[in-house]
Amino acid sequence: MLFNSLHFLIFFPIVLIFTNLLKDRKQKIFLLLASFYFYMALNTFIVFLLLFSILVDYFAALKISELVSHDKKRKLYLVLSLVTNLGFLGYFKYTNFLLGVFNDVNVFSSLRFPVYNIILPVGISFYTFQSMSYTIDVYRGLIPVEKSFLNFALYISFFPQLVAGPIVRAGTFFRDLKNRLPVDVEVIRYSFAQILLGFTKKIVFADNLALTVDFVHRNHAALNAMEIWTGVFAFMWQIYFDFSGYTDIAIGVARLFGFQFDLNFYFPFNVASISQHWARWHISFTSWIRDYIYIPLGGSRGSRFQVHRNIFITFMFGGIWHGAAYHFLAWGIWHSIMLSVEREYAATKLRAFLNEKGGRVYDLFSRIFTMFCLGVGLPLFRADTMNDAHLMLKKMLLIDPNSISQSFINFNYFKLVVLFFITGYIFEKHNLKSVMGKPRAFTFFILANAIMIIAFSVSDAKNFIYFAF
Repeated sequence: MLFNSLHFLIFFPIVLIFTNLLKDRKQKIFLLLASFYFYMALNTFIVFLLLFSILVDYFAALKISELVSHDKKRKLYLVLSLVTNLGFLGYFKYTNFLLGVFNDVNVFSSLRFPVYNIILPVGISFYTFQSMSYTIDVYRGLIPVEKSFLNFALYISFFPQLVAGPIVRAGTFFRDLKNRLPVDVEVIRYSFAQILLGFTKKIVFADNLALTVDFVHRNHAALNAMEIWTGVFAFMWQIYFDFSGYTDIAIGVARLFGFQFDLNFYFPFNVASISQHWARWHISFTSWIRDYIYIPLGGSRGSRFQVHRNIFITFMFGGIWHGAAYHFLAWGIWHSIMLSVEREYAATKLRAFLNEKGGRVYDLFSRIFTMFCLGVGLPLFRADTMNDAHLMLKKMLLIDPNSISQSFINFNYFKLVVLFFITGYIFEKHNLKSVMGKPRAFTFFILANAIMIIAFSVSDAKNFIYFAF
């Protein structure tokens, strides 16, 4: 079920009303069934896959908790959980990719695998990560095992974050489940305003930017460098508004049910380095790969080679998590290279000197250069194939002879400048929290968002981008 659909606008208030009418166990059962219905609205079959993962991880965690003095058996149940989750993820998401890699390296023309028609279950990358983190944390002794199957099933399937995150840690969810946060008038005002803001980001900005992004990617072979860069920066803001909009809706909806999800975005383009960007972008995912991949590999401990190896493996994994294709792998590697270079640069005397003497000029240069580096990586993320990404990069970097040619796009340049201004000024300087205590400003905020949604909505509802991951 899409948040930006009539189906959800009917579903949500009904679930909210009945949840408040019910208490304790009946309330949890109703929320669980509502969450399964929310998921089944996308595809009836995939709810059984979700339920199987829930069953395996619930019983694996119980056994891990019971077998405190039997380390080998505890590891066996941990492996069972990991193999089940990664096995499902691998089959549905990576089968065709891995077979394609085999076909590419295989020298025997008679031995080729076809492309199989495997439907990727929506949200599988998110709920498998969430479920695995619970089992791993129980194994590490970081959280107590949840003995209530109903509570655990609700944790994995709770509909606001089920299909596109944020990735909620078990400790956060069970804390609020057992001591539900109060929902007073101020919470209701803020939550509905946050939901409205999420719809504005998605419907007004992301869906309209998609028109420019889709045009550029369809016609990249005929466009010049400036036009390709226009499409790249349009996509940069499209994916931010799309995903942060989804997160705003998810956090606002969850808060109305008494749950407080952690912040998932914090102005990730208002940064002067790649590491700052990742500290502010999709924070629940970044912290997940840090805690469950980077740190177990050794993190920042060890030799310089080992640290850079850990960064490389972590972001290579991050790239392939987003999509089963060469260009996603290349995108992850590009970010690992940028982070490693930044780490080496941070240790130089030049960095220390420029930080001390460079002032605003150095800060501005750092921000522009960071946007350039992020932009270079975006064709690897958005392009349909590695060949398309390669051609776009050649044009962007003025390597292709057709990089400079007659312009096809004109007004989009101006729209992007306005978009940067709106993002930096309204969404940051006058964000939701800043207007909550000012009745007139808050009223204007609500009316402005509602008017923009009505005036600028596109004709058809588009899927959230991260549904594909």
